[in-house]
Amino acid sequence: MSSQEISTQSAAADRDLIFVVIERHRELSAHYDAAASVSAKLEDGADFFAADEISSQRNLALTEHANVLIRSKPVTIAGVIALTRYVAGLREWELPDDDAWHRVFLEGLADAVDEIGMAQRPRHSGG
Repeated sequence: MSSQEISTQSAAADRDLIFVVIERHRELSAHYDAAASVSAKLEDGADFFAADEISSQRNLALTEHANVLIRSKPVTIAGVIALTRYVAGLREWELPDDDAWHRVFLEGLADAVDEIGMAQRPRHSGG
């Protein structure tokens, strides 16, 4: 990635909270993945049940935030691109449980692009 691309992405992140939403999802995914890895190495017993409880809590947090992620609307084209690429790369367990999540996601993206386009159109003053 060039310094120009990094600078552009950094400027977009300052204006678009979707980058914060994406980063939070990335963190929650890593936390759940780490907890699940610990649980997978343990056998039944107190340690397993404790680790499994932590995994369950982290999975719930991830699932709840996945719903926030797919309902979030970027406010910049850079945000639309980042969100689209991020969601495209997610594994199934990182996505909402709802089978129709993609519909909500795509409708939100379409609305976001429409709103960005409307904001960028030149305004004509009457007179």
